[in-house]
Amino acid sequence: MTRSEHIRALLEEYAQRRAENEADLRRRTDAAFGKAPEIARLRADNAGLALDAMRSILTQQGAEQRAALAAEMKRRGQANNARIRELLALNGFPVDQLEPRYRCDKCRDTGYVGDAPSRFCDCFEARLRLRLHEDGSMAGVKEQNFDAFDENRIPEDDGQRARTLKARQVCEDYANAFPNTKYRNLLLTGPGGLGKTFLLNCIFERVTERGGSAVRITAFRMFEAMRQQHVGNDGDFAGFSSLIEAPLLLIDDLGTEPMMRNITVEYLFTLLNERGAARRHTVIATNLTPVELKERYGERVASRLLDRSACGKISFTGKDLRSL
Repeated sequence: MTRSEHIRALLEEYAQRRAENEADLRRRTDAAFGKAPEIARLRADNAGLALDAMRSILTQQGAEQRAALAAEMKRRGQANNARIRELLALNGFPVDQLEPRYRCDKCRDTGYVGDAPSRFCDCFEARLRLRLHEDGSMAGVKEQNFDAFDENRIPEDDGQRARTLKARQVCEDYANAFPNTKYRNLLLTGPGGLGKTFLLNCIFERVTERGGSAVRITAFRMFEAMRQQHVGNDGDFAGFSSLIEAPLLLIDDLGTEPMMRNITVEYLFTLLNERGAARRHTVIATNLTPVELKERYGERVASRLLDRSACGKISFTGKDLRSL
């Protein structure tokens, strides 16, 4: 799908979300009216107050009389609202029982914020970035999150369990602190099967669950975004630029992507350099050692991957958990 197609699909999702919100409000309102009919009468009285006030004010010539009428209508409305809140509490309903509830209070589930010309809300932009890069190939966050971490699957031999638990804590602290992390970036290195991808997905789940905006992507999908940019097919897809702009970018299996001349190294350098200049956060999991990273990508890329002032490095060693 192109970026425009993703936007249209997302707008349809938001329209469906608003319809669900309205249906939910009707259910909650009907429940309150059914248990406390006086609430319905008070709400109807409030609805007629504004119209009655306007009609009455228009018949009055003096400013004092109009002001007095407006004050009286306001008093009645406040008294009605106080009684409604009292009845809601007496009948076990929350204070917002009769109010709309939104997943995003900023845009009220429209996807847009601001006056004309409006712009996409941050929640919409975050969902769009996910749609552009999530292809179903990565593990679900319901299966791979910090709560699902099972230390009993990790051997105690040679301190592997202790090292993995320490790595887990570093990753969880990073996710909980985002964006105010100790290190802006994290590099998870070591052989396959030691839990790097699992912890990368844990970070993604925790950050997004806390309301942060993040994109996770495999190295191969990252390469495809680079290739599309290089051949000039990225205009509507905007895949590579969205990788640069993501507040948190998580790249899994760096080093497994194809090495194509004028694309892989050059665009990876651009990606890391632009993100570093904008002080955006990046988490990378790779089976390559620091020496192998330098050999594969060169000094310029390696210096940005291994920058000690900006990057915390976690080295994984031990037995392959997938073979146990």
